[in-house]
Order: sequence, then C-alpha cells, then structure tokens
Amino acid sequence: MPFRPEEKKSFKNGDNPPWLGFQNAKILSFKDESSKYEWADVYLVIELKTAGSEYPVKMQISGSFERDENDEILNNSLLKKFYSVADAIGFGGGFNKAGQWVTATDHEIEDISKFLNNNYTDNSGAEIYPYSIYVYKAKVMDKQSNEEKVWTRIVPRMAKSEDQKQMKTLESYVKWAKTNDVIVEHKQEDTPDPWDKDADKPVWNEKTVETTSAPSIRTT
Repeated sequence: MPFRPEEKKSFKNGDNPPWLGFQNAKILSFKDESSKYEWADVYLVIELKTAGSEYPVKMQISGSFERDENDEILNNSLLKKFYSVADAIGFGGGFNKAGQWVTATDHEIEDISKFLNNNYTDNSGAEIYPYSIYVYKAKVMDKQSNEEKVWTRIVPRMAKSEDQKQMKTLESYVKWAKTNDVIVEHKQEDTPDPWDKDADKPVWNEKTVETTSAPSIRTT
C-alpha cells in the first residue's frame, strides 16, 4: 500500500489542539519532591495519562503552609489544591493541624509518595480515565537561557469525572483563573510553510500582461 505522509495540522483562530483544555485522565504516579525546595512544605508531582494524548503530563501541588499564633496550619491555596485532588481520588486523609501527612483515621504517613502510589495509581494499561483536569500551554521565561519558552501546564485542581459537583467546581475555578490572569494561555499562531509566504502576492498571469510589438525596421 502506498504511504502518504499526513499533513501537519494547524489550529487557527485560537482553536485548541485536542490534547489541551479539559481532559479525561488517570494517575500514573506520585512523587514527593519537597526535600528539593527549602520554601516548600509540599511539592507533590502527579504524573497523569490523558485520553487526548500519547504523552504523559505532570501536575504540581506545591506551596507553603500558613500558620496561626499556635503554629497550627490555616486554610490557604495549598490546602485547596491538595484537597481538590484528594476528593477526586477518594483519599480521606491529608494534613493534621501540625502539617503532617495523616490517613483518614489520623495515623501518620511516613512516606506519602509510597502511600499514594500503592493506593491511587493505575498502570494497568486499561483505557480508563476517571478524572478530569485542565491542560494548557503557557509562555514562561527560562531562567537559564533568559529566553521565553512555551511549556505545557496543568491546573493544580482535579475532579472525578462522574461527580457533577466536583466538575462544576473545577470548571468554575478554571473560568475564574482565566478571568483573573492566574491562567494565561499561549495560543499558537499558524506558521506558513516557506513556500507559502508569498501566497498573498499577485500571481503573474500571461493573459493580463500587456504585450508590445517589436519596432518595425523601415528600409529605404
């Protein structure tokens, strides 16, 4: 059978590729990287596989606790991020007042990565995607090269796809975040092929070219 390469798809007028936007997903792994960052009380990297892409994506739940005068943690954006994920996957544990990882029965969790990987991941290869996330492209400054680059970002929120209340909360948050520039999406411009750059220039047409007769030579 003859092979014909596929045309490169372009997404004009702000259209999103099918692997961006709201995506059905499943969790492949959790990784605790809080030891790498002095400022981070929590830095949890969640690797996910989405139904719209063959490549995995990573969500980061990171931040620091806010504490009261008794050194007990207070509600803040970090807790909202994590409990959004916890509610979606059905994990009843979280943090105690001291900021330690605990189970739903208040038993301390020594290794949160191991605990979550053992209970809330799916590496079976089954095409089952029980969660919803929001994937987008963002333009950020690369600190090493000092150049702007475009990276894939995952909103640090999650919902169980079958839970209408969680889905409504996720959709409302994404809408609010876009309106308030918490999410600033990069829309990829359509780049013409080199031979198409002169497409808007008039094309020469011999029917429209005015012709002149060669001067006649008079003989005497």
